[in-house]
Amino acid sequence: MKLWISMCILLTAVLGLCIWDSIHTKQIFSYLESQSSHIYNQLLTTEISNSTIQNDIYSLNDYWTEKMDTLCISISRKDLQPVSDYMQYLYTSIHNNNQEDAVTYSRLLNYNIIGLKEQIGINFINLL
Repeated sequence: MKLWISMCILLTAVLGLCIWDSIHTKQIFSYLESQSSHIYNQLLTTEISNSTIQNDIYSLNDYWTEKMDTLCISISRKDLQPVSDYMQYLYTSIHNNNQEDAVTYSRLLNYNIIGLKEQIGINFINLL
């Protein structure tokens, strides 16, 4: 009987961790997707020298840097690396004042975030 109680407690803890991780990861990628899409759309109509766009890029970079360590619990760094790379390219395009690179890298960043979100999410295709 004591064995069953211990197993039930352990099962509950593992399921709780899995559910928390799924919800937390989904929230992070939803925010990243909306912000990267917003930045991309802004860059299509506004110059990179605009301080609002620069602040959005800086805050998205800070958010990614903060959340990436938590995401590494369930996602390998190898899968997260393209997002980090494109985030740094976009960040650097501000310092180089290069509008074309900023548009390109913001689109690639958005594309990679959407791809990771679909790869990690819980859906029928991933269950197969």
